[in-house]
Amino acid sequence: MEKISNNAELRTWKDHIPLDWKYTAGEAGERFLQLLKQGKIQASVCRSCGRNYLPPKIFCKDCFIQVTEWREVPEDAGSIYSFTQVHARDAGSSQTIVLVKFEGVEGGLLGKFKTGREEPRIGMRVRPVFKKKDQRKGELSDIEHFEKV
Repeated sequence: MEKISNNAELRTWKDHIPLDWKYTAGEAGERFLQLLKQGKIQASVCRSCGRNYLPPKIFCKDCFIQVTEWREVPEDAGSIYSFTQVHARDAGSSQTIVLVKFEGVEGGLLGKFKTGREEPRIGMRVRPVFKKKDQRKGELSDIEHFEKV
């Protein structure tokens, strides 16, 4: 067995493996995505303990009961919990990605942040901005970005 002392000496093999598969977001995920397509954000609600989940769940993680109720998440109830800058080497550009948590809701959503005069900060109040109705596809990217309230 030969010893490799330089990573440039590593051998690589390039090829293509055709894959044919379909991904399903599940019952709660599919409903959530269809609501995004309508420009709405809803959380699933446990009727036993009252917890709100976003992304939605079909079973409460604490009560272990099926979650069947949904509640609208107020548009202005989001705040930045965490953020990072993503830099593209080739394009020389960057994007700010934020984790947004909503009041009274467990979990949160990731999305782009619209930078402006003010840089993002932890706790900053934000709201989602959806793509135009005819451009939505029922994907998380239907939220074009989050902006400061």
